Amino acid sequence: MSVSDVSLDEWLRCEHGAALTIAKAAARRVGGTVMSVSRREWAGRAAFRAEIEVGGEPFVFVPGGEVRLGFDAAAWTPTDDEVLSYLGSYRALDPLPAYGYETVDDRDEARALWDDGTVDEMRAHVAALTSPPRVVSLNAFLAAPRAHEAGVTPAPFDHPVIARLVEEWRPGLQERVGDFALPEDDTRTCGRVRFDDEGRPTAAWLAAHTTYEGVTHGLAQAGRRLPTPDEWEHAYAYGSRGLFPWGDRVPTQWLEDENVLVTPDGVHFAADAPALYMAQSSYKWELTTDRREVRGAAGGGASCGGETEFGQFLILASAYRDPEQGAYVGGRPHTRGTLVRPVVPLG
Repeated sequence: MSVSDVSLDEWLRCEHGAALTIAKAAARRVGGTVMSVSRREWAGRAAFRAEIEVGGEPFVFVPGGEVRLGFDAAAWTPTDDEVLSYLGSYRALDPLPAYGYETVDDRDEARALWDDGTVDEMRAHVAALTSPPRVVSLNAFLAAPRAHEAGVTPAPFDHPVIARLVEEWRPGLQERVGDFALPEDDTRTCGRVRFDDEGRPTAAWLAAHTTYEGVTHGLAQAGRRLPTPDEWEHAYAYGSRGLFPWGDRVPTQWLEDENVLVTPDGVHFAADAPALYMAQSSYKWELTTDRREVRGAAGGGASCGGETEFGQFLILASAYRDPEQGAYVGGRPHTRGTLVRPVVPLG
């Protein structure tokens, strides 16, 4: 059997020796080196995570096979607090109410809006923002554990673009972002600088103008590509059939000392995903092989738009997709503010 044929079901049944053998076969296929094969527990599930270095960069083995993707919202039933959050309550689902901005319990106000059609309306809302249920066949592949921002690279402090930003430091300024809110047709290379309290730069980056065609061409030159929408969703869900990679429920508790979220049905999970760190920022979409199918973010609309907990967590659904935002990102003349996750095919 080819390493590209390894299915998720087979991978989840592997003992360490078998997982290591598969990882070595994947590394040989792409001229890489196995860096580690370790067993990880996440949200009550366990699986091996094989990290392989290719061309000096880390990648993670993602098994394929015949997988179920999408979400059947019609078969899903929200909890009462999830409904109240959907209806506008900020207190409902708040994992840390003692730290919240809302001093008034607004759940009764939201409850007054609940009628016989609310749950069906909520299901329709979730269905509109998630991909439909389907079964697809995927080859195994390697994917970068983290996505990087398109066109953004580290820069020396003496670079002219960076030096100008350093000169603009004022007391209290911790960061200077030269490419913030640029016009759509601006093609300049800008800079970003972080400062300490004394105004000394601690890190700097150049943010170059990039296009979707430029991103995909650069990846192809290195023998890599973007993930397909199905690959992205599969790598994030990792076999979960719930609304989220950890299950169906929005977490209602945060264990601060452990940095762990807890759902009402007792699932504990950290902020990362089973194999890869995905949905990294609610502000920055991840690109896929379909330029109008972006994943993992809402462009900051949920966070800055005052969404309640349910609206903000819905972005983290495995099958989350917003056709309107995809059309917006796909129609822009650049890829500024988007994330790129390189994939190395094994098939």
